[in-house]
Formats: sequence, C-alpha cells, structure tokens
Amino acid sequence: MSWSKTIDRRATPLARRRALALLLAPLAWPLSACGFRPLYAPRSPQDWDPDLAAIVVSPIRDRSGQILALALREHLNPGGVSVPAKWRLDTTLNVSRADIGIQRNATAISSEISVSARYVITDVQTGKPIYSNITRANSDFNRLNDAYATEVASDDAQDRALREVADEMALRMALFVRQQRVSAARP
Repeated sequence: MSWSKTIDRRATPLARRRALALLLAPLAWPLSACGFRPLYAPRSPQDWDPDLAAIVVSPIRDRSGQILALALREHLNPGGVSVPAKWRLDTTLNVSRADIGIQRNATAISSEISVSARYVITDVQTGKPIYSNITRANSDFNRLNDAYATEVASDDAQDRALREVADEMALRMALFVRQQRVSAARP
C-alpha cells in the first residue's frame, strides 16, 4: 500500500494530521524511552530538572533586574521545589535605549532597547567560578505623540528583550548542566 492510499485525499486537514501523527507515533517512542527531551520545548511545573533547580539566582539590581531574576527562577525551577544549592548565578544587567528612526525635524519615530546580561555560575562549595557568558537581546518600539502610550510601548519592548535574555540564559544553563553531568559520569 502506498503512502497516497493510506490517507484519504478527501479527508479534512485535521484528519490528515491525526493520521500522520498515528503513523509517526511508533517512531517517537524509542526516543522518549532513551531520555530524549527537546531542548526548546516549553517546560511545565511537572517537568523540572533537579540540577537546574539547584542553581540559585542571586538578586539583580533595579526593576529590570527583578523581572529577569523572576523569569530565570521560573525557567530553572518552574515548580518552586526546594533542592540543595549546587551553583549560584550572579548577573550584571545593562539596559540601554537608543533612538533609531530620526525625522528631518530631529524627532525620533522609533527607539531600540538593548539588554545585555553578563553572568557567572559559581560553585557554592568552592566559591570558584565555573561558567561565564554574555547574552544580548534587542527590541524596538514606535514613539507616539501620546507620552503614556510611548512609555507603555517602551516598557513592553524592554520586557520582551528581558524575556528573550532569560530564555537564552536558561538554554545555556541547561547545556551547562548537561556538560556537568557528562563530566561527572566520566571516570
């Protein structure tokens, strides 16, 4: 039987997707049995990694730092489970704003928010830095005639950039934890 005869061409797109999912499901089972987990998949409170939860996020100064620290805590330990600390994450945050769309009368019509986070993961027991990196993100917004609307757009652009930085940092820390597991498993 050929592939074209397996799925009825007159079936709705939803029925075709369901049939395709049923055909591909047996191929995904071996991957789940070996512990495979997609790196970019969203995490739920039930899907947490105890090694990621063992990273303690140090407070970051300013309001934007508080937003970033909260997002990192949600990424690393979504369930808020109490585990012994192995590592400490210290972050220095820099947020800047630049006008990028300048009209002939020297007024800006758009601005860009740049967020840069320099972070260091330190071993809690030895106090030695183990991993350090820098993550950057940019976001822009339109400047409007209404000052309040411009301020709201600016805050939203900053929040988007902070979430992007938090996502990237969490991804890199997941890779860091995997490297730590591999090096600990080697004799």
